[in-house]
Amino acid sequence: MGGSGMPIPVAALDNDRMALMAMRGILPQLLPGAQWLWGVAEAGEAVRLALAPDTRPRLMLVDMSLDDGTGVGVCRRIRRRTDRVLLLAVTAFSVDTYADRAAQAGAQGIVSKADVPAMAAALRTVAAGGTFAPAGVKAPFGSAETVHRRLEDESEGSSSGTDGGRAKLGAKETETLRLLARGLSYEQIAAQWGIAPATVRTHAHRAVDKLGAKSLAHAIAIYLSR
Repeated sequence: MGGSGMPIPVAALDNDRMALMAMRGILPQLLPGAQWLWGVAEAGEAVRLALAPDTRPRLMLVDMSLDDGTGVGVCRRIRRRTDRVLLLAVTAFSVDTYADRAAQAGAQGIVSKADVPAMAAALRTVAAGGTFAPAGVKAPFGSAETVHRRLEDESEGSSSGTDGGRAKLGAKETETLRLLARGLSYEQIAAQWGIAPATVRTHAHRAVDKLGAKSLAHAIAIYLSR
């Protein structure tokens, strides 16, 4: 993409404003030809800017852990509406925590914030139309076009029962999905609630059944959809 000589508009969503400033400063070195478009800390604002024609970036970095939502949810909301924004998930935690969900939500790759060489490789690969996963990560990242079509199909199918099923979730089942979506493990949720991890797993499995999901990851994706 950069070979055409056209600038590559880049935006970022990160709840750490210092991280946004750092990314803006180093971006020209990581991705030659990049043009910084905007950086915001709020999920809703990022979705609005990404979908508006006059503020839509070509490539958007999405922090996976946010104060007012989840990066997975942001990716999914954007990808359901458009395939014109390339999405790169970034995280300060282990990439394994979010890789599969980010891929299913429409991201083209994931990379650790701490790995600058990998960040450069990821930006260049995704900007060129490819997909990126660090060594050892097997997440099924796909093209923006492919995942956009899949999420559109899921959205059409949800009107015949998925959303209604979501309303039937109990409070603990809903909260379990929310915390799993934020990257917490069964053990961490159990410690937070003062219960056994097996009980948390039961809440998760019930949520999968009630939503008619194919897997826990699919149930989380349904929960995160807007």
